[in-house]
Amino acid sequence: MGVLSLFNTAKHEMPSSSQVIHETVGGSHEFKIEGYSLTKGMGVGKFMASHKFRVGNYNWVIVFYPDGNVQASKEYVSVFLKLVNPDRRDVRALFEFKLLDQKGKVIHELRGESPKTFTAKGCSW
Repeated sequence: MGVLSLFNTAKHEMPSSSQVIHETVGGSHEFKIEGYSLTKGMGVGKFMASHKFRVGNYNWVIVFYPDGNVQASKEYVSVFLKLVNPDRRDVRALFEFKLLDQKGKVIHELRGESPKTFTAKGCSW
């Protein structure tokens, strides 16, 4: 934090100050897919989405493609986090996905190494 002091020699006013604080908010959402094994074979580009959930005063959804979102990823699932109804401000978020088995054990985990920017254009990661 920097400090800038300005003094008017004609008037001896008290110096002012200001501060910027970047808020960090945490949250989580569980998107449970009943009958997961039946979702394979839906087709490339076919997806399921979670209900809208709120973290940090923003609405989000998780979008899940059991057969990949594009032909090149048809052998894999694709998962995206999407900002819903964004205002005009960019939103930066650091997030992770965990795929759990039926017993709740983590079988795959994807953790972002740095925050991603979600824009007013509806960007998803």
